[in-house]
Amino acid sequence: LPPFGVFTSEFLILIATMKAWPWLTPLLLLGLGIAFAGLFRHLHPLVYGERPAGQGPVAANMLPVVVQLALVLWLGLAIPGFLAHWFDQATHLISGVALSGSGL
Repeated sequence: LPPFGVFTSEFLILIATMKAWPWLTPLLLLGLGIAFAGLFRHLHPLVYGERPAGQGPVAANMLPVVVQLALVLWLGLAIPGFLAHWFDQATHLISGVALSGSGL
């Protein structure tokens, strides 16, 4: 699934394989195709299959969804200072360069 990290990592592995060992690329694509077909085989009946006998609809509570959506919206629009500092420290730790120029 394109927007998720697993897809990105598989795409990067595919690109690296195509550069290093072009002859191995068809085998990798075949393996990915088999994996996705198996996943689809098990997910399709789960999503579109018949409901088991005696099972009624489940009442959904939207409170957790709203809380998480509000948290994501808040962190996406205005990152708090402590979190921005933490990200800057992580960047400095990984790359050795500070983003904010604070001279860590």
